[in-house]
Parts: sequence; C-alpha cells; structure tokens
Amino acid sequence: MRKILFLSLLVLLSIGLVLPATAAEPVKIGIMQIVDHPALNATRDGVRDALQEVYGYVPDQDIIYDMQSAQGDVATANTIARKFVSDRVDVIVSIATPTSQAAANASKEIPIVFSAVTDPVSAGLVKDLQQPGGNVTGVSDMTPVDRQVEMLKYLFPDAKNLGTVYNAGEVNSVVTNDLAKIACEKNEMSLIEATVSTSADVAIATQSLVGKVDAIYVSTDNTVVSALETVIKVCEDKKIPLILADPTTLEKGATLALGFDYYLHGRQTGDMVARILKGEKPSDIPVEFANKLVLMVNSKNLEILGIQVDDFKALLEKYVEDMRSQNVEVTLEVK
Repeated sequence: MRKILFLSLLVLLSIGLVLPATAAEPVKIGIMQIVDHPALNATRDGVRDALQEVYGYVPDQDIIYDMQSAQGDVATANTIARKFVSDRVDVIVSIATPTSQAAANASKEIPIVFSAVTDPVSAGLVKDLQQPGGNVTGVSDMTPVDRQVEMLKYLFPDAKNLGTVYNAGEVNSVVTNDLAKIACEKNEMSLIEATVSTSADVAIATQSLVGKVDAIYVSTDNTVVSALETVIKVCEDKKIPLILADPTTLEKGATLALGFDYYLHGRQTGDMVARILKGEKPSDIPVEFANKLVLMVNSKNLEILGIQVDDFKALLEKYVEDMRSQNVEVTLEVK
C-alpha cells in the first residue's frame, strides 16, 4: 500500500511539474508592416507597449514577437504572411492595407488584427464594420480628409489648386484621393493629381506639380510617406505649403499636419489583440476608429515659406477653437 501511495505521489508531482511549464508557454505574435516609416513604426510600438504596460505581457517571457517589414514589396508581404502561418503564431498584427490583405489571404483561421487601414471593407478585409465575420478585425485610420482640406482653405483662403501625390495601386490611397476630390469641390478648389508606382517616382511626380498648385497635400499613402523627404525638398525649394495627414512625420519637414497620433492608434490596436488573447473572436469584435486629432505646425517651415509664425499661430488657435465648438477633440502643437 505504501509503495502504491509513493508511486501515486510521484505521478502527481510529475504532473505538477509539467503543467505549469505548459501553462506558462509564451504566446506568439507576428507583426508585419508594409514599409518602415514613422507612422507605421509608431503604430507597432504602441501595440507592444499596450500589451506590456496594460496587460502585463512581458516580451520574451510571456510573449514572443516576430516583427517583419515588407520594405514596400507586396510579394514580400505575402511571403511574410505565409511564414507566420507556418510558424503557427497565435495572432497576426498587420499594419497597413497591403500587409493586411496578405495576411487575410494567407489564413482564414489565425486571428488577424489590422491597424492603419483606411477602408477595411473596400480592401476586402471585413464584410461589415459592426459584424466583421471571419478571422479579421482591427482599427481603421480613416483620416479626416474633409477637415484637412477645410483647414487648408481656412489658413490659405486664396488657394485655388491643391496638388496631391499618391500611389493608385494602394486601396487606401484611392479612397482618400476620392474623398479629397469631394472636399476640394466643397471648398471651391481643384485637385491636381500626380500618381506614382514606387518611392523612386515620388520626386518626379512632385516636380510635375510645381507651377500648377498653391499647396500640396500628402495623405496616408505608404509609398509617398516612405519617400517624403523628396516631397519636402521640392516644396521648400519652390516655397509651396505642404500639408500632411500624419502628424508623426511632420518632424521631417512640411508645414502642417492634421491627423491621428499613430502611437495611440497602436495602443488601441493592442487593446484589441489582448481581447483576442483572452478568448474573444475577431468575428465578434466591431472595427474601431481612431478618434483623437492632433494639429501640428512646423515653425521652421513657416519661416522658410516666409510666413509670420506668430500671426499664423494665432490663426491656428482660432481654427482649433472652431473645431472644438463642433465637439471635435483636437490638440494643437507648435514645433
């Protein structure tokens, strides 16, 4: 009897030693972004910080990340997505539209949480914003194009022609460009377009707008933002105001930026990932939208353009007051 009890105790102890190791196995998260640039990098950092600071997932202990960039190449994005599937990651976080489409094509089972996607329905990622269905949900960064164009007209009332550079191969860019056309019509302006296929085309496309436009607008186009320095150089040389939809990239140059804080956007995405890790299904989680605007102005660029900084800042403050009176949450930052 004692021998049986002793053997039983050994079995129980062995089970006790094995179970915690199995329970403590870290989760695997594959994070893929279409290209490296400040907005997408900030989104990625926000995801990781939220999972650690809010939910206690310590990197390399509770959670293992496989972070990949497709470097602007869709074929590479597809390869990365297939790698995540073969590695059996627990969740795929896809940043930007092309990588999200690659992930959705690669797996119909692994939960996918997208971020920095303008129009997930048009991109074929979800069927319905409130009831996504399938294995995909996420956070949209549908930029407030109408307010960006409205702001431009408010600050530069004599502007008649607005130039824009975008990649017609990016679904998100086509959507925002169509919205920009509508917004320009409402504000009695014309939209002059220059399209690109790769970042190498951006300089020539921007040059083609010189002499035709009163200002240039760059939305959340990944191809153009990855080569934004070339746009900035043309605009500074020719004294053309440059308006961005991404405040994260204003530090590179440009005149103004009105848009979302992509780091907070990433943290919002991290919240959604945590819900899935706790057992919720992507099909049951409605798509969310970024909701806090940041308006940034670049003092150095204003000086380059010959604009009086203090007078322009006063005009911006009045514009922000007008927006807040419309219950729009916006923060003004002068750099």
